[in-house]
Amino acid sequence: MLAVLFIKMKWWKENRTSFGAALRREYYKPIRIEDGVNLSGNGVFVMKCHYDQHGETICSDWEVSDRLDKKLYKKSLGKAFTASDEREHKLAARRKKAIQKSKGAFYEIENIDIPCIMIHNEPDNCYRIQWYDWGLTPKRRGGNEDFYKKGAKLMGQPNTLNETAFILEEGKAGVLRYNTRCVSFEEHWYECYYVYVVHEKVLTQDIFVRTYDYDYNQLVYL
Repeated sequence: MLAVLFIKMKWWKENRTSFGAALRREYYKPIRIEDGVNLSGNGVFVMKCHYDQHGETICSDWEVSDRLDKKLYKKSLGKAFTASDEREHKLAARRKKAIQKSKGAFYEIENIDIPCIMIHNEPDNCYRIQWYDWGLTPKRRGGNEDFYKKGAKLMGQPNTLNETAFILEEGKAGVLRYNTRCVSFEEHWYECYYVYVVHEKVLTQDIFVRTYDYDYNQLVYL
């Protein structure tokens, strides 16, 4: 059974300080799967948690969704239900469903949507975890191991760092760490990604809280 925990942290220029970095570090640690999440299914179990930092406050998308739900509930107390309210409640139901899925769901291996990561089945019940630069500026340059591989996603693409980060046998685990700077017309911000990948016979709520055998690091100075 392969399990993946994807943690994404987003912050802005004003939080690009040693104090801000110290706050963020606490949120990069692997966490426990919540009670009530279905641990029985086929494919790869994927859990996603996105954090936003604003000053000294860091909130997950799970917490933001809870606050919006509570606000909507209070707003609806003691008033007539309108068409606008109906739309809000439909959006809230859709958001709640997405948040519940992010707390843990099963995916086919080819449908796992995590930036820079591809996962491949290998012989002898192993998984190969592949990393590619996805338009980022990686810590180091390198080659594209799929350059001549027919049908590969990155076939024929030069100047792309695309390599096997590690291969997981059953009972092993690895973490990938990488980051990037993002720019729009109005602002720029920073994002950091931690991806914990565990290959165990049985999926448990504590599967991510463990010692990791491999550490693939593409963190650059931003």
